[in-house]
Amino acid sequence: MRQNACEWLHKHLRSARFARLKRTGVLLAVLVLGVGAACGRAPRTLLAPGSLVLADANDNRVPAGVLRGGVLHLELDAMWAGWHPDLDVDSAVSVQAFAERGKNPSIPGPLLRVPEGTEVRVSLRNLITDSTLVVRGLRPGAGGDDTISIRPGETREIGFRAAKPGTYHYWGTTSHARLQDRMGRDALLSGVIVIDSAGARLDPAERIFVISLIDISSPSDTSPSKEEVWEIAVNGRSWPHTERLSYAMGDTARWRLVNATNRPHPMHLHGFHFRVTAKGDGTTDTSYSADRRRYAVTELVNPGGTFQLEWALTRPGRWLVHCHMIPHIVPFPQRADSVRRHDVHAVAKHPEVSMAGLVLGVEVTDPRRAYVEPREPDVAVHRLFIQEARADPGRRSRKGFVLQRGAEPARDSVVIPGTPLVVVRGQRNRVTIVNRLSAPSSVHWHGMELESVFDGVPGYSGLGGSRAPLLAPGDSFTVWFTPPRAGTYMFHSHMDEEDQLASGMYAPLIVLEPGQRYDPETDLTMMIGLVPDDRGGSSRALNGSRSPAPISLRAGRTYRLRLINMLLAPRVDVQLVSGSAIQQWRLVSKDGATVPPALSAPGRARFFIGVGETYDFEWTPPPGESSLSLQVVVPPGNPVPPLLTQKIIVAP
Repeated sequence: MRQNACEWLHKHLRSARFARLKRTGVLLAVLVLGVGAACGRAPRTLLAPGSLVLADANDNRVPAGVLRGGVLHLELDAMWAGWHPDLDVDSAVSVQAFAERGKNPSIPGPLLRVPEGTEVRVSLRNLITDSTLVVRGLRPGAGGDDTISIRPGETREIGFRAAKPGTYHYWGTTSHARLQDRMGRDALLSGVIVIDSAGARLDPAERIFVISLIDISSPSDTSPSKEEVWEIAVNGRSWPHTERLSYAMGDTARWRLVNATNRPHPMHLHGFHFRVTAKGDGTTDTSYSADRRRYAVTELVNPGGTFQLEWALTRPGRWLVHCHMIPHIVPFPQRADSVRRHDVHAVAKHPEVSMAGLVLGVEVTDPRRAYVEPREPDVAVHRLFIQEARADPGRRSRKGFVLQRGAEPARDSVVIPGTPLVVVRGQRNRVTIVNRLSAPSSVHWHGMELESVFDGVPGYSGLGGSRAPLLAPGDSFTVWFTPPRAGTYMFHSHMDEEDQLASGMYAPLIVLEPGQRYDPETDLTMMIGLVPDDRGGSSRALNGSRSPAPISLRAGRTYRLRLINMLLAPRVDVQLVSGSAIQQWRLVSKDGATVPPALSAPGRARFFIGVGETYDFEWTPPPGESSLSLQVVVPPGNPVPPLLTQKIIVAP
């Protein structure tokens, strides 16, 4: 890992080593050649090498096993398999996977779904030679005692009673790694257990999605300079080969998401707010009562974590659901294959070509509606320029959003973050976007509930034959929206994200209640992002500064802290401290949606904020010096970067 996330990502995305790996056979097709892994050695398995089969993509719609007389009987095998996350347009890789005995292995592993009170009996066999298989999670509720070791060729019988309803995660390892460290060829040994409440009325359209991530670089390379080669998938497939979901207007979508990886994933839904109805860590699960169900547009799911969500499909069109960590939604590495044609700079067919990995497509259909140019009168009219201040050769130029205030801004004037756009709930806005960059761009209105054609994913968002345009240099596009909620949002580029976001193309979007005034003295907007630095890359910054100047407040006065994370990756540990004491604050809203009263009691001022999340807190500071510290949390085994700290001087 390099000193900062952007340099690290940039290096990996551009590395020529990936092309070398391709030429030396790291990604050779397993099935065609009939030999196991092409990653430095062939995997040894109890099956003949020539019989290694490709794993099926498991959409988690059909439970495994046989349920009879209140008892589920299931036979599971762990084995080597070939995996095609990109179907047949890229090479297969050899992985370890679970299979229901007598069937193909699957990624993720077979789904165990039973009613509460069911007795579950699992016969688990290890077909991976020379590797002891360690499985955890196959007895939900057992906690730390739920560890099963199975030697090569051995079969173990496991039993448990499905006692507590919820969503759980079982997983295996042959590298003896913790879940937080597991990233090798055993990282796909994962599956889901769902225990339904006794007598519950199930939604037949409910979906379960499992996130997978694996490093397919050579396991024999143990050098400190080893570079990871990722494959990221949802239910066994990587975008644009992931499932496209279709709903009718008026439906309610109910999903369960399981993070079976060693990375956190902030999952973001375009165009709607969803309700979080349950959340767990893979071994425990909490179903929220109605008074504790909050709304969100982005939800951070930690390694091994689960959550349930639902949302009403109230607007037709095409929408994306994706992880908001940029290396999880771009080709990583970029593929040189002529058939795959991944290119993060692609102008045509965005995002089909320039995105990959952890992305799903959702279409809401309404045969009665087609896109019609808005004709209602506007309440507020805005003109937004996408600007660029050119840099010296070898340096990243500064790019950003500038709202017109009076005369048009100079073409090279850039502020990072961009000028805050402040609007009023229930009032109609017209925003004309003008692209002054030398490259195409777009604007995504993150968290805003608006028509799909204005959502800002060029070539994809839209209704009928109308699509959100990719803004060419010098081009313009007009967006209309009427905010239904007051709170903190953002807008940012959704094109060539690795470069444009690292160059500063993000800004706050503040929605006020009618009659409310945005006062910079008491509304403290804190936006975390990247800014170009003098080394040719980008560095983390708070409100555009790598060393923010102290701010002065008054004791006894209540302030609204609007916190926004717009880094490329990863999550951030936020603490508000005075001396060594963590302060108290009150949660007001999440992703622009007011939280229920049951969640808004004063609490400790410390939490993790994922990329793409916003939080609003009310804080009444005591006299003296306080500080808002932002610790970037990096994957295990990497050096911890320095803090970003905002000093706060509080006068009596």
